[in-house]
Order: sequence, then C-alpha cells, then structure tokens
Amino acid sequence: MTKHNAAIYLLSSRVKLLEDCLFFLNKNWNKKYNYPIYVHHFDDIYTESFKKKIRNKISENIFFHQIDYTIPKHINEKDLFYNRKYLKYVRESFSKKRLGYLHMEHFVVNITSFALKGCLVRDLEKFDKLLRIDDDSFFKSEINFDLFDYVENNPFASGYTWSKDDYRVRDTREYLWEFYKNYIKEKKIIPKNNQLKKAIEDDNEKLMHDLKWSAGNLNIYNMKYFKNNSDWLEFTKKINEYGGTYKHRWGDIPCIGLFAYTFFDNPIFDLKLKEKKVYDNKFPSIFSDIAPSVGTSFNTYNFLPLKWFGQIKNFIKKFIGKSTLTR
Repeated sequence: MTKHNAAIYLLSSRVKLLEDCLFFLNKNWNKKYNYPIYVHHFDDIYTESFKKKIRNKISENIFFHQIDYTIPKHINEKDLFYNRKYLKYVRESFSKKRLGYLHMEHFVVNITSFALKGCLVRDLEKFDKLLRIDDDSFFKSEINFDLFDYVENNPFASGYTWSKDDYRVRDTREYLWEFYKNYIKEKKIIPKNNQLKKAIEDDNEKLMHDLKWSAGNLNIYNMKYFKNNSDWLEFTKKINEYGGTYKHRWGDIPCIGLFAYTFFDNPIFDLKLKEKKVYDNKFPSIFSDIAPSVGTSFNTYNFLPLKWFGQIKNFIKKFIGKSTLTR
C-alpha cells in the first residue's frame, strides 16, 4: 500500500468530544494508514496527562499545538460580526461570547498561512495533501479506502456536499457577493464554473448560494492547487485585508469554495459519506461538551451543572416550539 504525503488537522476546544472524535477516526479509518494528526487549540485547555492518554489510547502519531490568536489591528471591535444585531442570526445565535468562532473562521480559511498567528503550524507545510476535520466529526463505521486518493486530480474533495439558501446562510455571507464581484472585476477574471459565470453575468447572488458547497467538517485538499498559487494567495490576502472572517463570519466553505469554482469548472469531488452512512458531523448524543469561550482555559465540560442547564434550556425551547406549531 502506497501512502500519500499527507496529514490530518483540526482546531479543537472540546476535551471529551475530541477524544471520541480521534478514537473513531482511528478505529474506522486512520488505523490502517496512520497519517499524522495535528490538533490545534487556542489557550491552554489540554493537559499533558490528557495528551499522554490520547497518544497511549489512540495513536502516538497525534500532535498537539497551542496557537496564538488576536483580532487583526485593522479591524475595529464595533465591526465584528457579533455586533451586527440587525441580522437575525446574530440576534438569535451569535453573542460576544462567540468571539472564538471568528478566530476559528480565520484559521480554517487560511489553509496556506503556515505559522501565521491563529493559523496552521509550520509542520504542515511539508505535506502534499491535507484533511481537515472538526472535533465533532464522527466516523460512524469503517471506511475501507484512502480518502486522499480522491484529490489526485481535484483541488479538493468533501465528505458530502450541500446547497441551502436561508437566512442563516445569507447572514453569514453578508457582502460576500459584492466583495467577490469587485475582486473578479479588478482582476479581469471570468469564472470557470458555468453556474458561477452565469451568476456574474446576470448579477444573480442566489445562483452563487445555490452552488454545491463542501462539508467543511471533512475537506481534503490537494495542496499543489493552493501552495505557491498566486491566485489563491491574492484571494486570501484580499479576504484578510477586508476582514471578512471577523466582520461577517465568512468561513472556509464559501471562501475556498468560491476560489475553486472561479478557477476550476467542477472542483469538488463529493465522497457522499453521509449518504453511505459512514460519517456524520455530530455525535448521536446530547452529552457532548460545549466549546469554551476563547480567552479562558475554563472548559464547561468540567462543570456539569452549567452543561445540564444549557441542555435543559435547549430542550424547553424545542418543546415550546413544537407546541406552538401544533396549536
């Protein structure tokens, strides 16, 4: 069996969930290949005893890296996404306590900014292919093929694809369409993908939203399409200068996806792992820990009363919602 020059990476903040994620990743897929896994995390939330347990229990080929983060100096605090209360998604689901999520979006968009503050560690620069997962990625049953095989001739592959156009999607892509139109106009670029090309010709933002988007929580990148690629470097530079990840919560799904659809006709290979019922992006239990707020090493998983309160509150909200619908 010929292995790829490849690695797996994630940004994690949930202790118990991470252990489960890595266990099933190893059991149902990576045990056969033993690709190195690089766990990135903000703040000092993973103890040395926990890291040792993970390596002993799961694999010695797992590495932990604490990375620094900061709000870029050119972005004013008042412009951060959580202050946009006119957006329904922000009012309902995105308080100031979720600042860490914006740091995460910066992390996942900048897949070639090795060792830049808040981004991938330089150790990953040597690999030709990278697999990104989340700490709630659930490898439900055996996957009997090498996931990296599917990016030989594609910029990237995805565990599954999706397309949705609702208020949550639009609220987290605010001004992205205007940004993108200005970018390709300035660079005199015609999108390679026919649907995106037509979206530009007709100035139809909905056609952009209706593209097939990657999972995000399981994306496999062929780095030859990104590293030392002047188009990609320029595109991410513009996103960072504009501050899209911090001001509007743009993530890797639309940012990397738009780049790929611009320069390649059909860039995403859909592995359909959800359809095959071998993968999901959540565990089948409400008893998973909650991500801590960035800026503190306190993890709510270790404070059960607070966790239980959150679960009871969510249950009541769901129950009331269902009752209202059935009246």
